[in-house]
Amino acid sequence: MSFFKKIVPFFFCIFLLGGCYEDTVEITLNFDGSGTIKQKMVFSERFMVAAEENKGSQNIPLANKEEIVKKIGSAIEIKSFKQTDLPDGGVVIEFEGTFRRPEQFFLSDYCREQIKLRIAPVGKSKAAIYCDMKNSDSGPNLTQLYGLVKGLYINRIIHLPWKIEKTNGRIEQSKNTIGWTTDLRNKHGLANTKRFIEGLDQGNGFAIFDASKLKFALPLKSVGSLEKTAADEKDESTESTSFDAKVVWISTKKKMQAENAGKVETSDLELGVEISWDESCNPTGFGRPVLLNLSDDLNKDLVKDPAGYQSRVSPREQQNRKKELIIKAKTPSQNAKKLKQLKGSIEVITDVVKEKVVLQNIQELVGKETTGEPALDKLNFKVKSIQGTKLEIEIDGGSKKITSITMFKNDGSKVKKGGGMGYGDKYTYDFREVISKVNKCELEVIVSENTVTVPFSLEEIPLP
Repeated sequence: MSFFKKIVPFFFCIFLLGGCYEDTVEITLNFDGSGTIKQKMVFSERFMVAAEENKGSQNIPLANKEEIVKKIGSAIEIKSFKQTDLPDGGVVIEFEGTFRRPEQFFLSDYCREQIKLRIAPVGKSKAAIYCDMKNSDSGPNLTQLYGLVKGLYINRIIHLPWKIEKTNGRIEQSKNTIGWTTDLRNKHGLANTKRFIEGLDQGNGFAIFDASKLKFALPLKSVGSLEKTAADEKDESTESTSFDAKVVWISTKKKMQAENAGKVETSDLELGVEISWDESCNPTGFGRPVLLNLSDDLNKDLVKDPAGYQSRVSPREQQNRKKELIIKAKTPSQNAKKLKQLKGSIEVITDVVKEKVVLQNIQELVGKETTGEPALDKLNFKVKSIQGTKLEIEIDGGSKKITSITMFKNDGSKVKKGGGMGYGDKYTYDFREVISKVNKCELEVIVSENTVTVPFSLEEIPLP
């Protein structure tokens, strides 16, 4: 999701956070794909209060060292990290790091989802840095957002070792530094931001340059999970050969304007990816497909924000040993005839280990930092509240880590379950009976699982 899709729902719900959030990222990229990064984030006191109240929500930018370091993972090697508490209750976080190869940084979740940067080929001899600063498709528009969260400031600065030939960003320092900004601190910043995000490019920043001097190949190839040790990667590489992913269909919709019967527009590009596996494998779920690179034969970049959620394997899919997933992409150029250089990956979840845990005194655990059960404490499981028919919990990984939950009455019978809802690491289970005096709870939790990153690619495919 874009930055605004990530942050707007949060602001839209709690309103008027004031001068809340500033985020500046400065990256230096070298010819060989190595580089350095500096990031500075300023959180106001209002933001910190709201973030603490909504801790675990996926709609809130990370606001403490532990969460940030966890999200960064192995995308960069952190060299320094500084957190400063401001007198008014706000916080400033600054860190610097390095990366040794482009795959390490650009293919990481941290780069794709938090900073929103990509590097990709453009035709045979050019390449581009893409920066996603676009607005959300729903929620407040920029002017409304300005009234709600005046003080929002996002700045991305990239230093390149080559001259920029074409861009929609601001060029600095001998034409090899490019930047894009979202600035809602004043009317002047709002006007500039509206021109970029509501203009022709819809907040999609780009900087095109000569790729002939690059010392690494584009498009970048997925190298599997960067979080694993060398021994883990060796084992994973063997296991990944048991899976295969391939594009099995593409689909577009064409529409003809009523006032101009001869003009046909193409839209809604989708690709079907089928993943299959050997008899020896027992996958339990899949992450959403990640599109790393895709363009048409007119060199338009077609990569779209990933959408969808982790999916499980049905009994029928397990029997057939295959599953089909759908990827959405941007609309190709009007006269495009082919798709080119398609590359992506799918994360497969395997080797899931579950453990049953019985809590005999769940009422006494409300608000406690530990349950006394190693399997739950390892996942930072906490009982937040038990009120009426609702049980609110917090656990690393959210409800996806809990495969079953049962409440038992004093006579041993089960409490009938209703629905549930949540976000991030928080989840609320709703039962059909009052559970404020129920003590026994049985949970089945996932204590460990393995993931395998399976790539898919196509050099060229005709458009229908």
